[in-house]
Amino acid sequence: MKGSWKDRVIEFLIGNTRNKLTSLFLAVVVWAFAFGNTGHEESFDAFMFVEAAAKTHVVVTQGIAQSRLSSQIGQEFTGRCRVTLAGTRTVLTRFLESNPLPRGELKVDRSGRFDLREDGIFALPAGLSIKSVDPSALQIVVEQVVRAERDVRVSVSGTPGPGFVSFPGGIKADPATVTIEGPESLLGDGGVAVLTQEIDIEGAVTSQLELTVGLVITGDDTGLVTIAPGFPQEAVVRIELQQNLTQAQAEVSVRYIVDEDVDLVIRGDRSIKVTVSGIEEAVKEWQKRVELGNFYLLVKVSDTGGESRNVPEEDVRWIDGSLPAGISRDQVKLERIILYSAKPHDVSGEDQQK
Repeated sequence: MKGSWKDRVIEFLIGNTRNKLTSLFLAVVVWAFAFGNTGHEESFDAFMFVEAAAKTHVVVTQGIAQSRLSSQIGQEFTGRCRVTLAGTRTVLTRFLESNPLPRGELKVDRSGRFDLREDGIFALPAGLSIKSVDPSALQIVVEQVVRAERDVRVSVSGTPGPGFVSFPGGIKADPATVTIEGPESLLGDGGVAVLTQEIDIEGAVTSQLELTVGLVITGDDTGLVTIAPGFPQEAVVRIELQQNLTQAQAEVSVRYIVDEDVDLVIRGDRSIKVTVSGIEEAVKEWQKRVELGNFYLLVKVSDTGGESRNVPEEDVRWIDGSLPAGISRDQVKLERIILYSAKPHDVSGEDQQK
């Protein structure tokens, strides 16, 4: 029995609901599968390392030889590049999710021009391929690694303290030489040197300094020159400072002293010439004290029985504190002091009258 046309329309729209839903689900699955496996392209930033294939060689320069931006050609390649990959959408999506900044590696065994679109530079899963790389080509220079011996130069700054000066012959490093390695073009002209880290001797007031400091390579802006393996990265530096002393001479009073309750007639030198060495300020202060009578020599004597003798230098003293700081005992040089006689007073009547 045939229904009206309205009944047939309603039956067509809502009848067989299960079959229609099943068909719709299958259609969605098929569409998703087809969409995920269709060809797709995506561009992203990546980083590329360029290094020599053998340890006996090193990449000296890597310049951009070809790029979409002509202004970049000839510039140094820093490693950053723009890569476009082609492949199925699902594989490409998974790859980029697991590699936010993909890294490539180009190993070279010679100098020349290299295409960055070659297979193997980036580790790609099956189904992906490189469509483009920008920059797309590099001009690379590879050199052999050589070794050379360099003297260790000591770097010193500052001025020693009062009374001391530095001099070239008083600076030594151990080891005195070190072996470095790097590209042949850099080590061949001798422009690369090895220095110690800077040593500051400002205000030093000692005759010798000894420090252990690190070694620094200069004259190499590439960072390709290093201290060869097995050689020290530090040096022991010994610095000898010379004393820069001022010398002065003055006539200094000599005073004789005896034990308590001893009365002697003393005939001897009343002044002698004294020479001192020391830092300039101390020497000037000493001269001032001599003029003011604050520095004088003391000689202890006893009865010589009327005989003369030379006074030993160890018997000559001065008041503690009268010699300025900055002048030591061994920096005081005395002329000979002669004691002509030291004898008791004659208590005879004739002497009493005299």
